[in-house]
Amino acid sequence: MATLSDEYLKIVRAQPLFSGLDSAILDLLLGGAAVRTFQKGRLLFQRGDPASKFFVIVDGWVKIYRDTSGGEHAVLGVFNNGDMFAEAAAFLGGGYPANAEAIEDVTLIALDSKNFTSVVSKEPEVALNMLASMSRHLHRLVHEVETLKTRSAGQRLVEFLLRRCRGVEGEAIVDLPYDKHLIAARLGVQPESLSRLFNKLRDHGVESDAHKVYIKDVAALREYYPYEDGLEERTVA
Repeated sequence: MATLSDEYLKIVRAQPLFSGLDSAILDLLLGGAAVRTFQKGRLLFQRGDPASKFFVIVDGWVKIYRDTSGGEHAVLGVFNNGDMFAEAAAFLGGGYPANAEAIEDVTLIALDSKNFTSVVSKEPEVALNMLASMSRHLHRLVHEVETLKTRSAGQRLVEFLLRRCRGVEGEAIVDLPYDKHLIAARLGVQPESLSRLFNKLRDHGVESDAHKVYIKDVAALREYYPYEDGLEERTVA
């Protein structure tokens, strides 16, 4: 039986994988679930480790990455409160295909892969939810690849900022969700290139420091650096 608090169960139920399931099936899926905490910089798992757990984030940030031949991190994804990750590895079995690191202190719900695969094989409803969850991740990845291939570095940075603005016009202050080195990796540029991009944006009413970005006119910035997608669907990564 699940031993999670009502607050944590609510976070779990918000995931497409668990949406609409009755309590009996949910208890089976959550058998062995536990709340775990990791300090900033700790590895949750490494590439090749047995995929024995998948995770839902309660609080904090986690990056998924692979090491390059040059000794750098190729960031594959960044996840925040309410996000689930590594469920595909849990379903497929074998080892994790990448590394996961806490980029700040993080609290997670760790779920048992064996329970998951056992229930999926018996409950079609869970299998359908699994497809929905994977489709969501695929859509996100397709969008990221399209962004890297079709938009300039300046457009990618502006999109990153605009998606974190609460309004669509006037002044805005954007709290940077993580350090600029990781932002650079997410945008597919070098840290020094990111600094140059921020310097160029000063001419368009954008100032930044280590943790915040100040935008004088959101609408004007969006007009100068247009991109195809609207702002209806906010992202957190």
